Amino acid sequence: MKTLTLQEAALFLKMSAESLRLKTASGEIPGAKPGRRWCFREDDLAEYLRSLYPMQAKTSRGVVTTNRRTTTWHSANEVKFGGLESVMEEREYNTALEPATK
Repeated sequence: MKTLTLQEAALFLKMSAESLRLKTASGEIPGAKPGRRWCFREDDLAEYLRSLYPMQAKTSRGVVTTNRRTTTWHSANEVKFGGLESVMEEREYNTALEPATK
């Protein structure tokens, strides 16, 4: 496991050290601050770069990675197909389909 300083990691990612620091502080890029300085693992940075590839490039090489820009909901274990987006839309739809009462 090779570790890099902020400047080395910025060179590796081809970005400025300040941009890297801001993205790391916001949690977009993995990094740790065990003391006063940022520390990065080279393999984490390579994985971050791979997550930015288009989906076709990831799957064509058989690489399975998670895209950090995709939102996944871990609170549900089921997949819902079709249906309405919001609870309010669903409620309005069900109300419209109810039989008319006199």
